[in-house]
Amino acid sequence: MACATASLVFNVEAADYSSGAMRDVYPSVRLVDASMSSTNVGVLQVRTATGLGSVCGMNTAAATVACRQLGFKYGSVSPSQCRHYGGADICGPNGSVVSMQHLTCEGDELDVQSCKWTAPEELCAKHERDAIVYCGNAPASRLVEEGSSRLIGADGSPSLGGTGRLEIYRGGAWVTVCASGFTHGSAQMACKQMGFTGAADLHGSQACHASSHEDYCGAYPPALSELACDGSEGDLLSCAFEEGSDVFCAPAENVVLRCLGDGDAQGRPAKGIAARVATTRLLPHHRGQETLMY
Repeated sequence: MACATASLVFNVEAADYSSGAMRDVYPSVRLVDASMSSTNVGVLQVRTATGLGSVCGMNTAAATVACRQLGFKYGSVSPSQCRHYGGADICGPNGSVVSMQHLTCEGDELDVQSCKWTAPEELCAKHERDAIVYCGNAPASRLVEEGSSRLIGADGSPSLGGTGRLEIYRGGAWVTVCASGFTHGSAQMACKQMGFTGAADLHGSQACHASSHEDYCGAYPPALSELACDGSEGDLLSCAFEEGSDVFCAPAENVVLRCLGDGDAQGRPAKGIAARVATTRLLPHHRGQETLMY
């Protein structure tokens, strides 16, 4: 299916959309939470000829472009499902508009309408693939160190305990790991990196569909596979692994771990940085208040 690159114009009875008042009433992009209130982390909605609708999949550069339109400096895409994000269902309502699929930007565009995308396919209509975007004024690379790890619970939010889908911060985004080639040493390394004493034996399989009756899999396929640690490495990315076109895994193969002892599985920012970032929800016209749920 061909990509659309031309900007789409939305006319409201010949009103001047370029004015600030019109942008407030008819925004070209916005982020909304479960109550459909504007926020700095939530489901991205983009206005096209079909109206204001969600985005079915996008890249990190597109998140940054959208966030710049909203007055922020940086953006990132959450790998969590909108159906259970932070314990709430923030997916678009059934029957509501899906504006586009596979939104892809280079990063230097002035607005997302100048990026590439495809018309949404039928699989997007249920809104389960609605993209969640976090906007902030500090780059994610400054908030989270490369190679950091976290666990995502069945509700789609960072785990408060020691069980969840393993995610590693790689190349400016949180990515999941395939169970193919994932070793016991890798499980031990991941849990110890988060401060736990070790990892429980998951009966020979770490794949999310085999972990329990709860769904830890998520909507996105793994970006890393064949992760093999022997215990001598300093972090997970120092272990042997495959990525990119060498990975052929489905979301159902995402690794889930149960770590033992006490630790921090929430992928928190580096010490000292978190204290400088507000954790309150964004209020209208107060963009300095940012939440760290991404």
